[in-house]
Amino acid sequence: MFRKRKNTNKEPEFWYSLAIMTDQEMSDEDYDQIMNRIDDHVDNVGFSCNLTRSTSDKEYLNELDERMNFNSYSKPIYLLFRIDHDEIKAREKALEKKYRFKHFFNLISFAEYDVIATKVMTSPRHFVIYSDSLEEIIDFLREH
Repeated sequence: MFRKRKNTNKEPEFWYSLAIMTDQEMSDEDYDQIMNRIDDHVDNVGFSCNLTRSTSDKEYLNELDERMNFNSYSKPIYLLFRIDHDEIKAREKALEKKYRFKHFFNLISFAEYDVIATKVMTSPRHFVIYSDSLEEIIDFLREH
């Protein structure tokens, strides 16, 4: 089944990544249901993922906790980060420079590029807003 995207001629000014923080890994059905609700209302989410407290890097979680209080919110928590495309490109160029021969022979794997992009798109430096209400996140995305 195909889903038709809204026909907007205007490119979003800012792109955001959405992280859904849960205690345990979400089921595919629950994740898809949330993303379908997001896709039905906004067009400026370029990346999404499920962060689990049980498997995420503790240093990363502490850095996020400095910006918010996890205990005061029910689960799941929705986190929005602004995507910095320039930083992603700069880090990719640094990777290519570090591994010149791999880059020359086109041997840098997609996974290596994906790790860079994911780290930038979920970096606490780019953190914008969080909420336990998906409707609040959708409202924020509509305004921005």
